[in-house]
Amino acid sequence: MKFMRRVLMPKHWLIAGLLFLASGLAQAMPWDDLSEGQRSALSGYESAWSSFSPERQQRLLVGVDRWLNMDATERQNVTRRFEKWQQLDQNKRQELMQRWRSFRDLTPQQQRRMREGLNRFNKLSADQRQQLRNRFQKMNAKERAAALKRMQRGADRARRMQSQPLRRN
Repeated sequence: MKFMRRVLMPKHWLIAGLLFLASGLAQAMPWDDLSEGQRSALSGYESAWSSFSPERQQRLLVGVDRWLNMDATERQNVTRRFEKWQQLDQNKRQELMQRWRSFRDLTPQQQRRMREGLNRFNKLSADQRQQLRNRFQKMNAKERAAALKRMQRGADRARRMQSQPLRRN
């Protein structure tokens, strides 16, 4: 019994401590406790702030802090992307949000592969990218699945080659 107390008690205290810390992270933040920069950036939410869940407040604060730490060029890029987003019709926005949720549901390894593929695609010339798009759009579902599988095998092969040390003859 002593052994069990000695072994289990620290685990219980650790779990209790983690739960306590986690509960502190999700507490509501009074408007007056925000920094001047945060209040300025969130001024449109002042009247509704106290009605937001602690999680929503935290998400907004994380976004505002990212915004406040951006330089002017980054802010311009974000503003431009947001304006472009607002110009999309509702169906296109929903489609993109669904794609984002699907991406988020991937494993970190799958996300990395997707990013690597996008980076390789973006390194192609504009003409090469358009040719690939045209070829892909002309494919039926079965051909697209096979092409995606070939691309995945190629990416896996390239990654293995990069991770292997060079052989000297």
